[in-house]
Amino acid sequence: MNKKDFLDFKFLNLVIGFLAAAMIFLPVLILKDTETFFTGLEISFGSEFASLGSLASGEIAFNPLVLLAFVLPLIGALIPLFTSKGYLVSTVLYVIAAFLVFMIPEFTTVTVTVLGNANEIDVEWTYGIGLMFAAALSIVGAVLGFYRFNKAK
Repeated sequence: MNKKDFLDFKFLNLVIGFLAAAMIFLPVLILKDTETFFTGLEISFGSEFASLGSLASGEIAFNPLVLLAFVLPLIGALIPLFTSKGYLVSTVLYVIAAFLVFMIPEFTTVTVTVLGNANEIDVEWTYGIGLMFAAALSIVGAVLGFYRFNKAK
């Protein structure tokens, strides 16, 4: 493989990683049968979606696994730039990211507080466009890394 093809793989890997990480800004989870959605930022860093003062509130708690799901593709995109055999690590990071992205609805905790009593509720989620694109791009990044790793042998 010539140097130009090698640099094209690195650039393509970089673009895929940055696009997968950028999906954190798009709607990731949608409440089933409603138009209410939450972006990846709201889900990973937590957000309050309802507040009636001291009477009642609803919030999504900070979730480091969701944040990790969006950061791993970015790390997986940068590793091949700095190491000559980084595609194996990059592939593993993309696979882990894809798995975590699909598990985001399971990781997301919704807490409703009524008159000082906090309860976690079970919410039915629908995948948003950000989640679908992040998963697809992570899978594409894993396939690209696996192909490049096998090609280097």
